[in-house]
Amino acid sequence: MFARTIGQNRSWIWLILSLSACDPPAPQNALRAPELPPVPPLPASDDDPPTADRIALGAALFYDARLSGSGHTSCNACHLDKIAFQDNLIKSIPDRSYPSDRPTLERNTPSLYNLVYAPVFRWDGSDRDLASVMTFPFAEANMNLGYTIPDAQAQLKQRLTVDVPGYVPLFQRAYAEDLRALDDNAVWRLAGRALAAYLRRAVSRDSAFDRWNAGDDAAMSPGAVRGLAVFRTRGKCVVCHNGPFFSDFDFHNLSTSVPDKGGHREDEGRYLVTQQESDRGAFLTPTLRGVWDTGPYFHDGSAPGLRAVLRHKSSAAVTADPNRDALFREPLALSDGDIDDLLEFMRALRGEPVPVMAPPPLP
Repeated sequence: MFARTIGQNRSWIWLILSLSACDPPAPQNALRAPELPPVPPLPASDDDPPTADRIALGAALFYDARLSGSGHTSCNACHLDKIAFQDNLIKSIPDRSYPSDRPTLERNTPSLYNLVYAPVFRWDGSDRDLASVMTFPFAEANMNLGYTIPDAQAQLKQRLTVDVPGYVPLFQRAYAEDLRALDDNAVWRLAGRALAAYLRRAVSRDSAFDRWNAGDDAAMSPGAVRGLAVFRTRGKCVVCHNGPFFSDFDFHNLSTSVPDKGGHREDEGRYLVTQQESDRGAFLTPTLRGVWDTGPYFHDGSAPGLRAVLRHKSSAAVTADPNRDALFREPLALSDGDIDDLLEFMRALRGEPVPVMAPPPLP
């Protein structure tokens, strides 16, 4: 419901770009930047309610290294709960016990903040189901369970029913299902549902910007207010980073995976999913909530900080790909002062800290 394309929103986007953060005072209870509303309540899960037992089970799965192929890594190895559910590395090396077996992931690890709201997942949009995306790492080299779904599913059931049999009563209590009687795919699916239930707590909301947007003049610094004006106007940021999550959940080419002379790219991005030529080198628009803490940036972690991201968009580098977005036919006209102010604004998008949830005693 939050996904939008630029074409569908062109008329109102350009209206927004004509605005500034120096608008007249908003009416009581109105937002100053209505295109950037607060994070809504958690989505309903009437068909799969996140009970306390399911959340606790998901937490156990999230932290349990015994479920990996080597017994030395877990979800929390790349998505650290203490640092915005990511790892601040260019590309993760989640399991160093397999030094010869592709130990480094191919892409930068994104934060899991607000993933529960997203309509599409992964840098190339190759998944649209939260339960599925939560277990898929078990089928990749990072968890070392196997590189094909059937193998990984069989191995995960083995761990949950034989190697660590204490999970059997936990799943029974949470889902009224006996794992031992289920096929491999059904066990895989239940594990994903439990992890998704746990992930509902990884929400970044109630930022300084949200308070300012609702009328609190003191919530943001003058620099952040100026940065919002740039964000909405000549920075053109709001064209893609809009809505409550500062993302259109669409795919854009910012010249971050430029073809060589032979036309080869290090990463084809969205094209790998759609096989559409127009999607070569395009990647998912990341949310900006909590972005201050989630560097390095871009799909390959090639931008060490947010200043580097903004300088890329303000330089000829953003025009290097012939397949780049129309928005970047020319570099953005951002001054050093504009960039400083944008950085202040993005700092103001930090939400209230998500308390670390100690994993329950593992079975």
